[in-house]
Amino acid sequence: MVRHYPGGPRSSEVTRQLILDVAERLCAERGIEALSVRTVCEQAGANVAAINYHFGNKQRLLEEMFQRRVTPLNEERLRLLDAAIAGPRERLLEGVILSFIDPVIRGIASNSPADDEPGGNSSRVVTQFLARVYSMPGEEEFLKAHYEPVRSRFVLALQLCLPGLPLDDLLWRYNMMVGALIYAMNGPQRMTRRPLVFSNSLSDLGTITPEFCIRQITDFLVAGFQARWQSAETQ
Repeated sequence: MVRHYPGGPRSSEVTRQLILDVAERLCAERGIEALSVRTVCEQAGANVAAINYHFGNKQRLLEEMFQRRVTPLNEERLRLLDAAIAGPRERLLEGVILSFIDPVIRGIASNSPADDEPGGNSSRVVTQFLARVYSMPGEEEFLKAHYEPVRSRFVLALQLCLPGLPLDDLLWRYNMMVGALIYAMNGPQRMTRRPLVFSNSLSDLGTITPEFCIRQITDFLVAGFQARWQSAETQ
């Protein structure tokens, strides 16, 4: 029996993906907070009933947008992490950090920024969502569902690299790694913007490759994780 979905015969998985594509593009153009279900419906050629059927509400739509980008990203992170753990022990810390940041930076570089390409600005959408997720209702449940398994794997791997580092210090450094990556996701232009005090502050920096970005972030984080530590009780 053919099942009929709200919104007409096209309102199947095709419509669901189209709604996600349109919502991603609108988020990249206007920001997550300004996302309008009505505008999504208009540009996707769907109706509110279709969005309610497939997603339930706006927040669930946002979560689905985020999940379809982050799930394959995290799968690649874990694949690289397994390879790093199986590799040379002296390169383990660098390998763990690369496993965390490499898929993100390369994923951003592979996305077209054209506004007329669905999903082309997905890195901006993910960045905006990351900033929003910590203040939205139910953020604990969302983080546990989408982050906790990956977070646990990386923290355990970092403990292998730095067995003497207290857990609290390790978590501080892990979260600063996350923060550095989120900032870098906004693009190399932000990372290389020179202060106006320099005479060449407006000069063209040329093309910055993903490899260059990855090396800059990795070198910084390796040094940060290996820095001396001191417990809060002794400070």
